[in-house]
Amino acid sequence: MTFNRLISSLFVIALVFLTASAQTEKAPQRITFTRGAIVARATGFLRGIRDEAWFVLRASAGQHARVEIKGRGATRGVLVFPSGKQDGGPGGLIYDDNIDETGDYKIRVTESSMANAWRGGFTVTIEMLPRGQSSQASDLERYVRKYPAGLFRGVPALKIRLRELLGASYKLFFDRMQVEIPIEKDGDTIVARGCMAHQCTIEEAILAIDPAGKLYVALKFNSRFSKTFPGDRSRLPDALKRVMEH
Repeated sequence: MTFNRLISSLFVIALVFLTASAQTEKAPQRITFTRGAIVARATGFLRGIRDEAWFVLRASAGQHARVEIKGRGATRGVLVFPSGKQDGGPGGLIYDDNIDETGDYKIRVTESSMANAWRGGFTVTIEMLPRGQSSQASDLERYVRKYPAGLFRGVPALKIRLRELLGASYKLFFDRMQVEIPIEKDGDTIVARGCMAHQCTIEEAILAIDPAGKLYVALKFNSRFSKTFPGDRSRLPDALKRVMEH
């Protein structure tokens, strides 16, 4: 990674490292976004089923918030609005919608009471998009019949999430998007695909975005789709499977 790219990445992703001593409801750990960033991450530690960790961040009405929790074990998260109303659910993606209040939002993280108790660390990832932007499939329909490059320019958070999903395969994905095919809508799923220059049908990439905005990717190497993300092919959207089969 070049120095300039590293600096650019730092402006896009804010990493927040937290200590366990300031994560109570009365003294939540504040999460702040680096200037120009749309994503921040916070880490914490849970010591059992009765333990909890609290975070707080400031946001404005009209923004699109996406809050995801990943832990060593099963978690549960709650987003508390400035007015006191709440939304959330089991760990993973606990919130992905526009927010309608301006002020401090709190996030409560606990272990899931529906699973075995555990002890260990967790990460909260918060994506806060500007007004009018969303990565949900219903909000991306305006890009249907347009080329994927326009989608990535219009919704830059998608590239950030792709980097997190694909890891070392991120470059392989975009290497296979050199020749782009207009975006399609298959049922309620958005499908973007392309291929490597002079290697179509041999080296290809497919991105599917389900109604909740979850990303799925398939990569073709030497005429065979040999990598999928998430890796469990039985959980891939039918729309993605159909494109892979043709």
